[in-house]
Amino acid sequence: MAELAIETPEGVPLRFELAGLGARILAASIDVLLLSIGYIVLATVLQLTRLPAMNFILASAAIVSLVAYSFLFTWLFDGRTPGKVWAGLRVCDLSGFRASPGRIFLRSLFVPLEALLIVPVPVVWVVIALTPLRQRLGDLVAGTLVLRERAPRAPAEPAPGQTWSALEAKSFAFEPLQVRALGAADLAFLRGLLTRVDLEPEAGERLLLRAARLYATRLELGTRTFAVDEARTFLRELFLYLREVRAAKAPPAEAAGVRGRPRASAPDPR
Repeated sequence: MAELAIETPEGVPLRFELAGLGARILAASIDVLLLSIGYIVLATVLQLTRLPAMNFILASAAIVSLVAYSFLFTWLFDGRTPGKVWAGLRVCDLSGFRASPGRIFLRSLFVPLEALLIVPVPVVWVVIALTPLRQRLGDLVAGTLVLRERAPRAPAEPAPGQTWSALEAKSFAFEPLQVRALGAADLAFLRGLLTRVDLEPEAGERLLLRAARLYATRLELGTRTFAVDEARTFLRELFLYLREVRAAKAPPAEAAGVRGRPRASAPDPR
């Protein structure tokens, strides 16, 4: 299994699975089928109109359709065409993040050329198989690659439907005065931290421990040494408490995230 390994500015390693040749062929086959159906319908309509230079129009329409299909779907649907949705693939930049519209358009311009190079030798598949990052010609020029979707996706909210008050057993006691310096940015940081699924286990544990020590200091709990499970419990209960307190005190619009500025900047658990 080929992987893309990158390191975040915080020194946290991330690994992404590169799409293999089989998955790429499956996605391309589905896209070709959908394109062929659309092109047949378009060609039938044009034939009925009996326009002059019909062969030139049909050839031009084929090229434009290939570029437009690849660009529009990839741009509008977060790096995915219908075929890639089916195969669980996504186009990204070389850092594993969403590719810019310019990169996507440049990548799409090479689709007609690569379609021509299928016969007699499928050059596009040979290039994908031989390049370290499983890139086709358009990927090499545009600086993009295709990754497998991560599964499972992270939940949108840790402990949905739960509240700190309703916990049967509380491992940590919090007071309103303790959390007065924590704001919306801290709530968002804890939410993102507790729902991350893209970290290697050891990296995730280190991040939890750093965050727990940082918040223990900010809450004036003194210097504490946390075990991994204890740190996770501490951060989870702090998130639930902070979410409950802010929801109770904030105006309706601010509680819904419509307005209001955080009173403290997001922490850096380094």
